[in-house]
Parts: sequence; structure tokens; C-alpha cells
Amino acid sequence: TETVRYRSKAAGEAAIKELKEKWRDCNRNGGGTEKSGTFVKYSFQEIPVSSAELVSEESLLVAHAVIGEGDSLRTLFAIYQFNGELFTGLYVVREGKTQFTKAELLRWFDVASELATRLKSNATGA
Repeated sequence: TETVRYRSKAAGEAAIKELKEKWRDCNRNGGGTEKSGTFVKYSFQEIPVSSAELVSEESLLVAHAVIGEGDSLRTLFAIYQFNGELFTGLYVVREGKTQFTKAELLRWFDVASELATRLKSNATGA
């Protein structure tokens, strides 16, 4: 997990906007470029419906993708949540071909719900 407090609510809003734009680009391009300049393929996976209480839709990004090929193959499940100047990121990565089960993903949604509760109770909205 990761937690960040941005300098202002506006900075947090800019961060979620940029994150969503990069994820849309990744979807559109079928992958993304790593720091080395190498293009890495992404295969986007289904995200199960969860009743977990997270932040509002405009402040949320849930990502589920198989990344890479061969020896570098891995599956990412991530839940990015913003509230004002605060951000929490929950990232789970599994190496190899074995993907997360629906039950595992729903459990991570439950963890993200706890993070959302903490996020909402600590943001100042400044």
C-alpha cells in the first residue's frame, strides 16, 4: 500500500486526472512504455462487482491487468483512491500465469474499503 498527502486538494485532483488519462492511454495502446523505453503489453482483466464502500467514482481507479510476456509475466490488481489532498494506493502483483481468483479480488476490495474509511476521516479538503 501507499499513502500520499498532496500539497492541496487541487494537486490531488490533478493527480487522479493524470492517472486516469495514463490508464486510458494504456488501454487504448494495449500496454505502456517502461522507464527503459520498452513497450510492455497489457491484457486487461475483468473487475468483479463488489459491494465494498470506496471513494466516489470520480476519485477512484480500479486496475486489473496481465502485464508482460514470458518470464516477466505478472498480474496486477490495484485500487487507487483519492479524497481531497489524500491518496491511497493498494497494489497486489502476482508473478507468472496464475491469476487472482474472484474471491481474492473481492477480499482486496474489502481491504480497500478500510483504506477508504481512513482516507475519508483524515482528509481536510484544503
